[in-house]
Amino acid sequence: MLVLWAALWGLAGGLCVEALELHARIRRARKWSWRQPIPQGRAAYWTSVAIRAGVGAVLAAAAAASGQITGAFGALGLGVAAPLVVEKFARLATLPAEAKPPAVTQQKAPTDAG
Repeated sequence: MLVLWAALWGLAGGLCVEALELHARIRRARKWSWRQPIPQGRAAYWTSVAIRAGVGAVLAAAAAASGQITGAFGALGLGVAAPLVVEKFARLATLPAEAKPPAVTQQKAPTDAG
């Protein structure tokens, strides 16, 4: 899959999530305001939408460039799941160097003394 197409599908996935979130906000609100869709204001809202969709596009493009995804559905799914993917990457990247998996201890099997 062409990296540009993957980025566009990732962007579409991010925008799908944002559209569904906007739909939910409008339905929950008793009085909806397009001037202030979130308490921080309209500019903050549109900035957050752009960031969310952009991260989806970047992740899908990177996955396509490395051969991890080969189809539109995979790129769209990666765009939808972008926040979770970034969170998991961040958790892995911030593990301290000393953190090692717990050592497996050898335990003797119980013997039947009878």
